[in-house]
This record gives sequence, structure tokens and C-alpha cells, in this order.
Amino acid sequence: MKKYHTQGVLILAFLLFFVTSAFAKTGPEPLASLGYKAGPITIRNQMPLYLFFLQMEPDKADVVEQNKLDINADYTISNVTVSCFTPVSSLYNINIDAEVSRITLDLRYGIYENTEIGLEIPYLSLSAGYLDGFVEEFEKSVGATTPRSRTRQGSYNFNYSFIYDNQNLIKRTNASDGLSDVILKAKYQILEEDSYGFLPNMSIRTAVKFPTGDKKSLLGSGELDYGFGLLLDKTFSEKITVYAGCNFIIIEKPSFFSVLNLKRNMVSGVIGAEYLFTQRFSMVAQIAGNSTPYPSSGTNALDESAFDIGLGLNYIWKEKQNVSWHFAFTENLNSASSPDTSFNTGWKVGF
Repeated sequence: MKKYHTQGVLILAFLLFFVTSAFAKTGPEPLASLGYKAGPITIRNQMPLYLFFLQMEPDKADVVEQNKLDINADYTISNVTVSCFTPVSSLYNINIDAEVSRITLDLRYGIYENTEIGLEIPYLSLSAGYLDGFVEEFEKSVGATTPRSRTRQGSYNFNYSFIYDNQNLIKRTNASDGLSDVILKAKYQILEEDSYGFLPNMSIRTAVKFPTGDKKSLLGSGELDYGFGLLLDKTFSEKITVYAGCNFIIIEKPSFFSVLNLKRNMVSGVIGAEYLFTQRFSMVAQIAGNSTPYPSSGTNALDESAFDIGLGLNYIWKEKQNVSWHFAFTENLNSASSPDTSFNTGWKVGF
């Protein structure tokens, strides 16, 4: 009963968020737009052991205009190889060789002048994939090869296993795909960048992840998660915009991890910059990361926080200014707590 009482309080807080956001913000005159600003790369950590939990994507502080609708369609594919175990005791033994594909339909609507609500509907696939050969050559070219695990796992195989104290918490050799956990979210802009250039854009946001994914197929956790975040961005010299964000996420332990002493929360964040080559074309570079909810295990897949460096391109169509396209990739900075490489592309259409 205590668990459901806590969930009820948090959902009530989420709903009250909309009531408080109805009050219009006041302050200096907003800065006129100097060009199309796409914002940070919206790639999440698609390492399978983090897919169970709510992840609040990197975002900009701007909100959708009142009574306007933005539809974002994204496709992200990540190549993951993990082969690690606890030395001597072998208490933990984790092997993952998979490609994770995530198709996301992200709907955002401006309900007030300074507030948007959103619904994120993801379709998830765990499979052997098709990127192994390409990723091996890509990592060689950038000097970021994954040590040992690729040699152990081989190419174009699928394996997903998590053994703890000789218990198979996860053991899957067959691919799976389907609807993942749906996310309801909201964002409230507190400040707009002013004409004198002193104030940044600033927003607060919140999100709830619902257990709509099939837990048996590892497409969801079977639990509700909650998150709260702060977003900042600031434009300099008319062409450079710096983005920063941090999130606090409250998670519920999936039943298949009942024997693990998982932490009840995670933190995540991003810092990046966008450079406008023209009013329609820009490039984004960023570093994003998240903490680990897993107990100390002696393995870098569970013990280390994840950090990824990303580079992306964005373009808005001249003929249809409400249509934009983006492409990006990320590479992990530590070996096993996030995917080796991820690629992302998608379209945004405004109505």
C-alpha cells in the first residue's frame, strides 16, 4: 500500500504542475530568434540494462507555442557489446551482444503561452542487427575500439544474459520487439532570454513512465518511474548557443531484479553547444551522462556512470519552414555502461 500511496502523491504532483503553469511569466522582452536552433541531440542511453528505467532526453528550454503541435519522429540504433564478470567469485556475469533500435513518436502541444505537454510513444527492438561490421571499422577509424568484448562475442549474434550468484536474472537468445514504456511529460518555461543578453532561457520539466512494455520480452520494467529536470540555454555572438540540463529520476525495481539492491534514483545531465552556419543549418556537439542505479559489482557495466560524446547536424527546409531534419551519432567514453556507438535520425513537423 505504501508503494501505491507514493505513486499517487507523485502523479498528483504531476497534475498540479499544469495548474501552476497557467500563470503567465513576466520579465524582460524576449530575444528575437536569430535562426533555427535545434537543441541538443535527443539520443538516450540505449544500453539494454538502462532501457528499463525512465530516461529524460536532452532538450532545449524553449516550449512549443500555445495551441501549436510538434510531431517528432525519431529512429535510433545502438550497437552494444558487453562481456564482463566479477573476478575470482564470478558473482556477476553479464554478456550482451545486441543491437537496440528505438522508433519514437514524440507529440508536444503548447497548452499555455509558457507550457507544453508531451506524449512519447516508443517502439523497441532487441536483435542481432546489421551494424557489427560497420561499427568495427568506424571504431578503428576514430581510435575507439571496444576492448576484448567484440572478440569474445563475435559478429551478428544476439545474446542477452545477466547471471547473479548463479541465478539467471536475464537469459534471452531470441530477438524481441514491440511497444515499450510510454512517457507522459510536461515542460514549463520560467525565463526567456532577454534583449540585453543577461538572462538565459530556463525551464523546469517532469515526466512519468508507464508500464506499457512487455516485461517478459524485456521491452519494459513493469513499473512506474518519475523524473524532474532543469533546462538552460544561452546564445552568444548570434551563432553559438550553449545548452545544459540535469534530471533527477525516481525508479522502481523491476521484479526480475528483486535479488539486487538497486538504488531508488538516478541522475542524468547534458552539456553541449550548437553552431549556426546559416539560419537553416547547424551543428551540435555535446557530452551526456547518467549515474548507475546498480549495486557495486566489480564490473564496469554496472559500476561506472555512463558518458557519451555526440555530434549532430540539423536542417530546416526552406520551402516548408515547419519541417526540419536531423542526423547524429554518439560514441561512449567508457567501455560498457552505454552503447559502443549510436546513430540517430528523424524529422520534426510543426502544425
